[in-house]
Amino acid sequence: MVFDLAPILFMAFAGLTVAAAICILVTKEIVRSAVFFAAALIGIAITYMFLNSEFISLIQILVYVGAINVLILFGIMLTKRKLMGGGPCE
Repeated sequence: MVFDLAPILFMAFAGLTVAAAICILVTKEIVRSAVFFAAALIGIAITYMFLNSEFISLIQILVYVGAINVLILFGIMLTKRKLMGGGPCE
């Protein structure tokens, strides 16, 4: 009997992708939400690898995880927001 590990790994990465997507919605910290977004996109790229679409997987990682997520994080970091407990001048 031959033991195939691919379906088990596929289900594990699919579960982690769904868990990361749920964490995007549940978390209140926007930076953590961006990190979970990157994890979900990496999980989607791994799913593409299981479907034998290596080019789409590579583009997913380069464009979406690399560029879009960095753009989101820069937007978050460069946006001025009011600090908790600060005075009216902050």
